[in-house]
This record gives sequence, C-alpha cells and structure tokens, in this order.
Amino acid sequence: MSSAVLKVQYSGSQEVIHNLNLELVKATYSKSAIQQASSLPIFCISKRQRRTRAKQSSLDPISSNGTKETPIEDDAPLCSVCSALDIRTILQYGVPRKHAILLGQLTDIFDKYDKCGLCRLVTTVMRRKWQLDELPDVDLAGITCALYTTKSLVQFLDDSSWPRVERLNIRIYGSSRDLSLLEAAHTGFSSEIELLEEDAPKVGRAKEFHGRRIGQNVDIDLLKRWIHICEHGHLGRCEKVWWRSAEDVLPRVVRALDVTRMAIVPAPAACRYVALSYVWGSMGEEYWTTRANLKQRSRRDGLDASLLPGTISDTIQLIRQLDERYMWIDALCIVQDDPEDKAVQIRVMDLIYGSSVFTIFAACCTSARDPLPGVRPGTRHPQQQVTKIQGLHLAVPNSLNEVIARSAWNQRGWTYQEVMLSRRCIFVTAYQVYFECKEDQWCEGAVAEPVGHSRTTIHGGRGGREFARVQQSDSIAYLQDYKNIIHTITQRRLTVESDIVDAITALLSALTKGYNVADDIDKAFRFGMPLVDLEEA
Repeated sequence: MSSAVLKVQYSGSQEVIHNLNLELVKATYSKSAIQQASSLPIFCISKRQRRTRAKQSSLDPISSNGTKETPIEDDAPLCSVCSALDIRTILQYGVPRKHAILLGQLTDIFDKYDKCGLCRLVTTVMRRKWQLDELPDVDLAGITCALYTTKSLVQFLDDSSWPRVERLNIRIYGSSRDLSLLEAAHTGFSSEIELLEEDAPKVGRAKEFHGRRIGQNVDIDLLKRWIHICEHGHLGRCEKVWWRSAEDVLPRVVRALDVTRMAIVPAPAACRYVALSYVWGSMGEEYWTTRANLKQRSRRDGLDASLLPGTISDTIQLIRQLDERYMWIDALCIVQDDPEDKAVQIRVMDLIYGSSVFTIFAACCTSARDPLPGVRPGTRHPQQQVTKIQGLHLAVPNSLNEVIARSAWNQRGWTYQEVMLSRRCIFVTAYQVYFECKEDQWCEGAVAEPVGHSRTTIHGGRGGREFARVQQSDSIAYLQDYKNIIHTITQRRLTVESDIVDAITALLSALTKGYNVADDIDKAFRFGMPLVDLEEA
C-alpha cells in the first residue's frame, strides 16, 4: 500500500513529522484540511529541539542559598509518533478539533502504555471515559485517535479578562462495531488532559484553571478560603433558597453536637452549624444516641469519642480544623430508639439541611466505619496521574460528577434530599475535596478560586444536584419537581424499603412551602402522594 509523507514548514525549511498511511489520512482528514496544514502553527518538534528541551528540563532549580529545590525528574519516554509532537506549542496556540493531530490506532496506543508517557495518558483517559474495565470484550479494532485542544468554557464568554487555557483532548474516528455503543453510553467522563499550574508560565499562560498537585492530607487553608469567598464574595446569593422564607428557623427540638464540649445540646438560636451526609452501612447501636444515653451525652465531654466510627470522628476533627463549633449528624442528634423524636426531626429535615452553613458529604465512604480520607495522616492516597512530557507536567483530571457517579453514597436513598437541599457542599472523595455552591465549584486539583469565576469553568457543573424551581406559571408547576423527585428516589437503594417516604419528606416539605401548595405538608402530600391535583400526578 502506498504511503505519503506529510510535511510542514519550520523556520523556512521542511521537516518530516511522520510517515502516515495515506488511506488513514484520507479517512481522518478532509482534503481541504490537509491542504491547510501548512498554514497552521507548527506542532512538530525537531530532534535538535527535543535534545535542547530535554537538557533544559533536566536542569535542577537552584535556590538563592544554593540548595536544590526539587529533585531531578526525567521526562517520560515517548513513542515515535508522540515524540514528533511539540506539546508546548500545541498548548500555547491550540489545535481546533477539525485539525486534530493523528495519533494512530487506539489498540496500538493501548499497547504502548508502558513505553510512552503520552500514550499512557491517552489510554487512561479512554479506558475511564468508556469504562473499559467493565467491558473486557468490547471491540476496539478500527478506532483511531487524534489530538486537539479545548478551551476553558469561560473563553466562550467574549471577555478578554478571562485567563486563556488550552487542554489536550482526544478525538475519535472509526468504524468499530462497538464504537457507536461506546459513544452512546454518555458516561459523563471527560477525555481531557490538563497542564499543571507550575508549568503554565512555560506556555505563556496564567496559573488559573490549570491543574494543581494534590497532597496526602486535606488542604484546610484552601477549604477555609473557599468558604470565605462564598460567604463574602457571592453577595448573599448562596444564603437564600427559593423554598424557605427568611423567617424559617430551626425549631427548639433540633439538637446539635458541640464539638468543643463534646456534648449533644439544643441547637442555639440562629445556630451556625455544619451537617454531615454519609452512608450508615451496618447498624451502629453502639454509637447511636438513645433515650438511655441522651442525658449523659448532654454533659460536657459526655460523648465518648472512642465509640464513634471513622467517618463521624474524622468529620468532627475536620470541623474543628475549619474553626466551626456545631455539627448536625442524624445518628447523634436524633434519639434513635424514640419513634416520636425521629418523626419530629424528619419533618424538619428540610430546615436542618437547608440551614446548615455547609454540608460535608462523605462521598467515597461505603459505611460509617470508613475514615474520611485526608483528615488523618495515611488515610488518603491521591491517584493523580502526573506525567512529565517535554518538560511539562500533564495530568488526567477527575471531575466531581465522575467520582460521584461511581460512589455508594450516590446510590443511597437518604442522601438524595440531603444534597439537593444543602446550600453549600463539601464533597470528600478518596482522592481530593470539592466545594460546590450556587455560584462556583472548586477542587483541590484545579486552580480556579483566585479569580472567583463561575463554576462553568470546572468540568461537570452541578450534575443535577441543584434543587431548582420549575419556571411555570400554572398552578400545578410543582408536580414537575415532584415527578423528578420520584423518578430519582425510586432508582436509589434503601436498607429499609418502607423508609422511602421519610427519605423524601424534606423535599416534599420544600415543595409544599416553595410552591404554596398548602400551609402544611400533611395537606399537600400523604404517603408520598400529592393530595392537590392528584389526577395530574
């Protein structure tokens, strides 16, 4: 079969970037796209440039006192295809999707996982995007990959003040019998590869919206900064919720844990507190608050911390580190063997979660006995795949939606209303922490908070976790929200199936108030069914 050599202009001379199979080029690019190649920025790199860059990137940074600041880190080896690319120029100028640079057959890229740093990143991205670990028999033959760049979403807002960011992305071509099924799966997983902030100046970019290294411990100062920016920079927009009036306050029956006194106390008036959302797992009578131990736990140091499981004890420690005093958690603040107390607390759950200054979500824990990753040393092991290529550190980012989609927490029935009703959310995952409010979404693994831009700059958005009012003028608009609630809760798991009504009572109460359906939830819903406009449900 004949082959063609694709050539580009570089400093007045022609250089061969790679021998490409002519048939593959025709299948991948249109004739006009190939003809335009010579007018595009140069995305290839010569052997001499590669040697020069390798030498420069291997030089140790020397501090003012003559000591080495960082150890030598060699560039990852590259295959013949990837070594011909100039990653620095690609990230500096960008490559439009229609001019994506051919990388080769996907199966060949997978085979080079251990031999080429860029092929390893592409393999990681595509295996995750299509969840190939769960599809061992999928046919990948005939699938071709190409490399292009995507801009940060803020760059589509026509505002020159926003920092420019280019991320590597993967374009797929082919005729595999399974490709259409893989693409139709809509897993929500990104196919992006990002540059870390430390190398952004090397491509003429600011650090904002680039990746950030994640440590083994939660960055407490960063969490405090997120909370401060939201409370003081969002002009009260994250304080209000559409379904609760300013006059609604926690009833006197609500208790809170005072983490400084380690006592269960009545929640003070206008109490500033943090709520916890987690997976119970197995029953935990040994640490529950009951009628027998409530009096003891109401005294200073009356709550024995040694009895508490990992998720709860670590959350208490985290709340202290964040300089907060009060915490609400169902297992401790509701008398678990008192049906009357449980019923009263469940009826005001909309206020409990809707009034918390923020809610901590143990999104990766499968039971209350699991540690909260990153709070105590040795409990978090970041799997941030960072690869140094041509002197640039590249990583595969994890979006919150991707992490939550795979979590046991996201399958639990009770957690649905907890996340929908919370004004601010701190998601603690196995590898990093995310912050989410009405205005922004931040994470330890990306630099976004310094300029306080919209959450649209972070891949994924809120992913359906926002309890929004249906914009309809008719009297039964609330039923659309009701149907959405029922659709979601019926897809989740409950240890006790009869709890399904209790697990959505807070949301139904919010609907009742927000849409003025009735002056009391019992007049609007019974056994989870609407009493008003029942024929429309």
